[in-house]
Parts: sequence; structure tokens; C-alpha cells
Amino acid sequence: MMERLLWPKEWVFLEEALQDFRGTIVAIAPSDRGKTTLVRLLVQMFLKRGKRVGWVDTDPGQSYVGPPTTLGASVLLGPVDFRDLLFTPCFRFFGDTTPERDIVAFAQLAWDLVRVVRKRSDVTLVDTCGLFHSPLGYYLKTMKIRIIDPEIVLAIGEKEEFAPFATFLKERLLVLPVPSEVSEKCYEIRRGHRRRLFSRYFSSGRELYFPIAALRFSLPCYPSFFLWKMEEVEGGVRFASLGEEVFLSRQMEEIGVVCGLFSEDGKELGLGIFERILWEEGRISVFGVQCVPGRVEAIVPGVIKVDRSGEERGRFSISSSPFRFLRFPRQGL
Repeated sequence: MMERLLWPKEWVFLEEALQDFRGTIVAIAPSDRGKTTLVRLLVQMFLKRGKRVGWVDTDPGQSYVGPPTTLGASVLLGPVDFRDLLFTPCFRFFGDTTPERDIVAFAQLAWDLVRVVRKRSDVTLVDTCGLFHSPLGYYLKTMKIRIIDPEIVLAIGEKEEFAPFATFLKERLLVLPVPSEVSEKCYEIRRGHRRRLFSRYFSSGRELYFPIAALRFSLPCYPSFFLWKMEEVEGGVRFASLGEEVFLSRQMEEIGVVCGLFSEDGKELGLGIFERILWEEGRISVFGVQCVPGRVEAIVPGVIKVDRSGEERGRFSISSSPFRFLRFPRQGL
């Protein structure tokens, strides 16, 4: 049975205001304003009214649809246990708990999911991440709103915060007050939420082995995903694609980083932990969960280090990651 949520008094008017709504709603706000609570209330409301509801969760750090480090989506036709949405087969791997690493790819992945669920939904609800009060945050939100083109954007906070969006959204922007029940979540609470999700997800995992050549170092939204080539060199192996090179040293064995499991044509099949490089066998060891049928042909490492219990062990920064060494070809004069 679906968990029963109660409307905060500040938002009760939405039940009547959205009585006959069909289309797409995007929820935006800084962290700890109640975006996900708002989306879950809307999910309940529209399902109760017999609507087919598409839920697109684009918060890779505090997700409810799909595991952390991914964007997830689901089309709901009736009462559902929110916990079951963790294993949705409709997700996009990003590899990080914040979109700051690559907001262009992040926006593209979000749009991919919206396109998928819109075709089968009466109402599409898009939850967003808390990256907001920065030029990068405003740019990401603007880019997503532009490409998704929703009928309504629900913003939680003060009108002044959303002035950049009001200039082009006009009457499509509805600013809601922050409910009195909302409380701020510290870093440890957020990390604990991810730990529980990771732990539950990987509790059904198993050991998988793939040739080292199965590694990729870009997401499927980039052409380079399909072009990585491996070459054995002194001291390790070299991967190259479109002006980029990645060198894996034979001194690297223990990895422990979250990774995406992909088909040959770039479809997400599951999530795993890239644990070890078995140099003598020419293989990599992945502890993974495959929730979409198909043959896994490619492994894309993310940046979040995590173990099988769901505990985060740090991250590879862009500058110190052993996976990404950029080399751009010399341009002619």
C-alpha cells in the first residue's frame, strides 16, 4: 500500500488548483524546502484521481526513484510502495551524487527520462536536486526547464529567489511558501539516506567479471562512449577516444567505485561497484545488480567510492581520479 502523506496547510490549495491538470510539472527549490514531499503528495493526489503518473527523480544524491548516483523514473498506475521504486528499470547512470561534474550531460539524461514517461502518462512530475544558489545551479535549472518545457513550475521559497525564471516562465511559475513542518537536513542525515539505499540495492548483488576492455570513460550521451579502444602498454593499459586518454597502472588493484552496467548500444542495465582489476586474468571484478535484461558489454566508473554495505568511502575528484587523464590533440595553425 502507498504511504499516506498529509498536505501542509500552506499547500492545501493545490488540490483544487490542479483539479483537472494534465501535462508536466517541475518542482524547483534549494535543499530542505520539501520538493520531494511536494512531488510525493502530487503523485498520491493524481493517482487517487485515476491518472497515469510519470515520476522523474533527478536528485542523484537524495533519490527515491532509482539508487543514488542515478536519475530514475517510473510510470505509476495505482497505489505503490515508494520503496519499490529503488529498483526501477528506467534510470540513467550519472556516477555522482551532485550534477556539478557535468551539468550538460545531467540535463540530457533528465530529458531522456522525461521523453520516455511522457508517452505513457497523463501527468509527468519532475523532482530536481538542491543545487540552486549559484550561477551553475541557476544555469542547470534554466537548461532543464527550457528543454522539458513544462506547463507548470512549482518553486518553494521567496519570489525574489526565482526572479531569473519568472522573466521567461511568466504565469507558468507558481511560488509556494516553505511549510512550517520542513526541517534542515545535515550532511550526515543525507549520507545516511544514501547508505540505506545503497545497502538495500546491493543486498541483491552478485559478483560479475568482465574483460578490462569493457571499460568506458564517458556516458552514452557522448559519442566517445562507443569509441574507447584499449591498448596494452608498459606498466598498464591505455584507453583512448576523441582526444582523451586514460592510463590504468598495473599498481592499481583495489578500486571500490560505483559504476554503471551498460549494453553494447549504451542502454543502462544495472548498477555496480567496480572493486578490483585482476591483471593476471585480464578481467575486472564488479559486484553488481542487473535490473534490466540484456548482455552487459560496457562498464562506466563513476566518482563515488562505496562498499557493499552502502558506506561511502570518499570520492575521486576530477583532478585526482586515476581514471581520467585528458590529452587534447594538437590543433593545426
